[in-house]
Amino acid sequence: MALKIPKSNFRFIENDFSDIIMEIRDGAQGLPSSARTIRKTIVFNDLSKMYCVEEIDRNGGFIELYWYDWYDWYDWYDWYDWYDDQKELIMKFHAHYHPDETPANITMYDPFHIHTANERRLNNEKFQELYTILEFIKLRNISIKL
Repeated sequence: MALKIPKSNFRFIENDFSDIIMEIRDGAQGLPSSARTIRKTIVFNDLSKMYCVEEIDRNGGFIELYWYDWYDWYDWYDWYDWYDDQKELIMKFHAHYHPDETPANITMYDPFHIHTANERRLNNEKFQELYTILEFIKLRNISIKL
């Protein structure tokens, strides 16, 4: 069941957010994209990274589910993705349904939810598309610098 969100256009995203994005790499966490799964790694100017996975519907136009996992990095070796032990979760933005046997305290946030660094799960009513998530990150970065 599609989320009625068009698949992300990473070329436009890289251009529109060039003030916070250093580059967008093909693949995420060592896995390449496939016919219906788009995997990208967004590297931000502060060297944090967002692993993006979008499962696309059979027609190829809409997202069925996604995971956008944003991590901070503490070791320059991580720039090369050699060593993943030095990453720290900032936030995860997910959109998917959990299986029927999943406890109600988890499924109550389906499909759009956020995982925080302290393992909290939150309902996500505002930042449901990658573009709006990146706008949030941009504002967060501005507020940190103030």
